[in-house]
Amino acid sequence: MTVEDPVLKLSLEILKERPLCDSCLGRLFARMGYALENWERGYAIKTLLHMRLVSELRRGADVMEHLKSLARAHKPTRRFLASIGVHVQEEQCYVCGGLLAGVEKYAREAAVRLGGIEFDTFVVGTTLPKEVLERESEIVKKYLITAGESIKHEVNRRIGRELLRLLSGKRVDKLRPNVVVRINIATGEISIARNPVLVGGRYLKLSRGISQAQKLGSVRATLLEKLSYIRELFGGVEHVVHAAGREDSDARMLGAGRPLVVEVKQPARYKAEVAPLVDDDIIFAPEGPVTRDEIRRLKERSRVSVKLYRALVHSERPLAEEELARLSELSGRVVTQYTPRRIRRRSPRRKRTRMVYEVAWRRVSGHVFELYVRCQGGLYVKEFVHGDGGRTTPSVAGVLGSGLEVVELDVLAVE
Repeated sequence: MTVEDPVLKLSLEILKERPLCDSCLGRLFARMGYALENWERGYAIKTLLHMRLVSELRRGADVMEHLKSLARAHKPTRRFLASIGVHVQEEQCYVCGGLLAGVEKYAREAAVRLGGIEFDTFVVGTTLPKEVLERESEIVKKYLITAGESIKHEVNRRIGRELLRLLSGKRVDKLRPNVVVRINIATGEISIARNPVLVGGRYLKLSRGISQAQKLGSVRATLLEKLSYIRELFGGVEHVVHAAGREDSDARMLGAGRPLVVEVKQPARYKAEVAPLVDDDIIFAPEGPVTRDEIRRLKERSRVSVKLYRALVHSERPLAEEELARLSELSGRVVTQYTPRRIRRRSPRRKRTRMVYEVAWRRVSGHVFELYVRCQGGLYVKEFVHGDGGRTTPSVAGVLGSGLEVVELDVLAVE
């Protein structure tokens, strides 16, 4: 038999070696003949081969073995051969083994499971048996297929399209879907993963004794607790806060506030109007939904951003204005700090260096002065003041030659 068309010639060569269902054959040529489903493309190829082979058989050509190979995966060819007394048994598809037949059925159960979630976007992810992927790869490599589509892509697309039909008003978002529908094609197991809701904003802390998340010691409330209304708004199972650094629980956060992202895990809904929070301790100003990239940027900025602190400091001995003037030598200095003694229980011993850009002061009384420190994020400001027993150098205490205690600490700006 002479087949001039390259698609028909290659298809016949493959089908002589392996029976393929319509989808698995058509998928090898997915980039040819647009607006066709793979099964339509595969069925059309088989039908053209059938017509060509039957025509040649009637002209006396020796194509019976070709027809038998085609008949293993093409019902019309089996019918034709049966009409002339040749019976060929139908064989399972070598690649998918019949898994692709009616794969859209999984969309119906997935739609039921999605019924209790208020969402807008989704994406489908599937797990196929390893041997199916290996058999597909074997054929693609052996026959140098370059215009095909992967079986995984076809399965995801077909189930996704059926879900779009069943779920009115929803859309596919492959980058940032609200929910991910995961289906194991081999076992039929279906699971729904709900991606978190991420709400960005800024918070001010007006009171002392408030921490970001942990309620230890003298802490009477946490920012995490205060923001639980956001979790309830979205019907989430849990919520966490991600901030651009953190201040001590006994320090206030003033000025324009500190950037924050509230992550609501396993939400039941994805649309809600987040109202600001204002009470005696906290002001939270929401700025709208953000992506996980914003959390990464927050963490990165916290290490390099510039922060302005105000500390009210008590000195063991009275200090003259002339002595305080020596603090100017700390402006523009690199400060080396070992993990403070107060947090060594929670953090390993390590050394860090941070830049102090500018230091200013105001004498309040002989024993008390206000200190303003503009520095790189991550500086332990209390230790920078009292020196932490020599674990921070240089320090304000070291310059003044006096024991110092931070009475109050405020963050005035996160630049």
